[in-house]
Amino acid sequence: MAPWLLTAGRIVTTILYTLVRLVFIAVQRVCWQLNGTARRVRDARLPRNYERSAQVLDVVLRHKFSDSFQTSIDHFLCTHNRFENPQYIIDNDNISLMTITDHDAVFCEPEKKGRRETLKLIIEILKLLCRVMISVLFITINVCYTEYSVADKSFYSR
Repeated sequence: MAPWLLTAGRIVTTILYTLVRLVFIAVQRVCWQLNGTARRVRDARLPRNYERSAQVLDVVLRHKFSDSFQTSIDHFLCTHNRFENPQYIIDNDNISLMTITDHDAVFCEPEKKGRRETLKLIIEILKLLCRVMISVLFITINVCYTEYSVADKSFYSR
């Protein structure tokens, strides 16, 4: 497959992911306000709540334009699971540091078996959707070009 086509597919996939992420975060913020999670997240940042200050999130979907890009929390769609004592990170050997932001240190724990297959399926569906959209775009461009060419020739033949 042509490299430019792969790049176009990645761009379309990234745009779709960004749109899905915007909607997901907007809905999540409303839900977190309604169910009290937003308040608990704010409270967890207070020094007196250190024992329950590590927020555990479940990854729903991930996307990164290129593997060469630095990993960021923006590459993940996550849902709240629970709060843990930060000692949880130290006690578990399978947890590693993913990235550090201005406000947080983000750690990751390998996903459980079977969950990865579901995510792969979702990603494959998104890739297929991108390929279909690109095909429709090229067909539309081809039809428009053909109509333009036919109209252009009939203009000159008068």
